Amino acid sequence: MSNPPDGTRGRRTQDEEALYQHLIEGVSSHAIFMLDSDGMITAWPTPARTLYGYESESVLGNSLRELFADDGTAEFDIDIDEDESHPDVAAMLAEAEDDTIDDEQWHQRADGSVFWATMTISPLEHNEEYTVISQDTTAKKQHERMLEHQNDRLKEFTDILAHDLRNPLNVIDGRLDLYQETGDPEHIESIEATTDRMEQLVDDLIRVARQGNIVTDPEPTDISDVITIAWEGTGGTADRATLDYETARPVSADGDRLCELFENIFRNAVDHTESDVTVRVGALPGGIYIEDDGPGIPEDIRGEVLDHGFTTREEGSGYGLSIVRTIANAHGWDVRVATADTGGARFEITGIEFL
Repeated sequence: MSNPPDGTRGRRTQDEEALYQHLIEGVSSHAIFMLDSDGMITAWPTPARTLYGYESESVLGNSLRELFADDGTAEFDIDIDEDESHPDVAAMLAEAEDDTIDDEQWHQRADGSVFWATMTISPLEHNEEYTVISQDTTAKKQHERMLEHQNDRLKEFTDILAHDLRNPLNVIDGRLDLYQETGDPEHIESIEATTDRMEQLVDDLIRVARQGNIVTDPEPTDISDVITIAWEGTGGTADRATLDYETARPVSADGDRLCELFENIFRNAVDHTESDVTVRVGALPGGIYIEDDGPGIPEDIRGEVLDHGFTTREEGSGYGLSIVRTIANAHGWDVRVATADTGGARFEITGIEFL
């Protein structure tokens, strides 16, 4: 940037100062603040305090870097690479000397919560200062993640159709050939059983596909009510099953689909435990967990139990736990399979925004 001819570089006139104050104080949807040439925060107006929660005295004179989240933030269950999460502020400002630049990453509020921030840094023409405009675009980021999850599920459905339906079709084709050769009605019975299995598979796929539709109109939902209803329809039907859960804050969700998510996890706990079983539901930072004190899930299959069609039981369809992931992803949430302290199965659902 070139110096102004009158040598007033770095100083604003009274009119410029008034215009500046009007600009940064008059925007409610964005946080606008100022940086000096070293990336230190020099102005922290009301919109910035509202978005970040920091008072002026705690940020003025500190680096822009202090606003960035320190990790992938458990609230969204995302691992952020150290280099990507901690950009070089000096390099950003050097790039911004010539033109406005945009940056997107996780920022952290005073209360420890995080949000996905879209940030624009622009140089001031006659000053060694920069204007920063920061906006909370978490909702947009979550929607993008939901679309990514849905695309992943669509690809998975294609693979399932190509594999799981081809096998029974081959059986039918082979049995028809044998029936034409022998006239043995046993082959017709086998064909009937195979078509029944195909019908069940198609029904399961349709069910999963419907549950995977992105939740576009979530409503405030009381988790305790959902858990009670889900337990009555699954775990509560078994005398040997006990439910223990903590009261959680309401969430923004599709209540019916959330109920089915809990039902499938509860049913999994009961079905895979031959003796008494206790199921616990509790809160996590930005999420909830559901765990049991049953035999647990072996580590070598833990990464597969949420896949469509995966089952360890001969009579199982392999869609119970996959629907858990499908419903969670439709809300923009993530699911992780772990081991409870008791050795049982533990499911952690993160990325939830409590109300």
